[in-house]
Amino acid sequence: MNGRLKKIASILACPVCKGDLVLDETHAQCTTCRAQYAIQNGKIYFSKPPVSGQDTLDGIKYHLKRLFGQAYYRIGVTMIAPTYPFNFAKEVKRHVDPATDIVIDIGAGAMRIDDNVICIDIFDYDNIDIVCDIKSLPFKDDSVTAFVSRSALEHVPEPNAVINEIRRCTSTGGISAHLIPFMMPFHASPYDFQRYTHIGALKLFPNWTLVEQFAPFGPVTLLLQSVIEIASSLLSFGNARLKSILYLTLCVPLFPVKFLDFFFVRRKSLIGIAPSIFTVVRKEITQ
Repeated sequence: MNGRLKKIASILACPVCKGDLVLDETHAQCTTCRAQYAIQNGKIYFSKPPVSGQDTLDGIKYHLKRLFGQAYYRIGVTMIAPTYPFNFAKEVKRHVDPATDIVIDIGAGAMRIDDNVICIDIFDYDNIDIVCDIKSLPFKDDSVTAFVSRSALEHVPEPNAVINEIRRCTSTGGISAHLIPFMMPFHASPYDFQRYTHIGALKLFPNWTLVEQFAPFGPVTLLLQSVIEIASSLLSFGNARLKSILYLTLCVPLFPVKFLDFFFVRRKSLIGIAPSIFTVVRKEITQ
């Protein structure tokens, strides 16, 4: 059992009945309903990982994440992807300290923003600590300092159920920080269900206090994504695999254009056409 799991062992709970768990090197067992969950390769499996991506592009991305791990984000997302670079880790650490606080990254994928952050996902990427369905979080009430996510909430069919679980598990004064798409093209991972305006994102967190909200990507990112999406769709003539290859191929020569967004990111006047919006809210004592 790795150090991160030891750090949160006392706040883990059975996702079915919320009973206490007893952990050893190979299993976590509920003291109430007696359910047993496997611990393998430093991970706890509260659910069975699904098959890889449901569409061609997502399948390619899934295998690239498995193959390159953190490098997929450092090179593929930060440099090659048609989105202006956003230092998600830096923004999270402005609000919490993963070294002392319990920070849970939901839908973390193959990215770990800090060695002390607990990564959870439905897929069992190498860096994941807990494999689970985020509609039934395996944590005790009021036990987690912060839940964070990067482009994850659009992929769950019932986001309100997830937010209710986040609220249940977040301690008083704790935060929730989420990057959620607004004017972003469809992207399955393995599914893609919704988009939110800045007002819509706040509606996800009723009775939470807004800490900050801004658009980390600007109109250049929106334009570049649209051009690549349109070009790959038209030139592929309906062939999904060819479209995926064309999409990734077009990203390579065109990615430098995204850096023009330097002049537009975080402008409040442009949040109405933001590709994605970063929202930070706090759970107050009055709840």
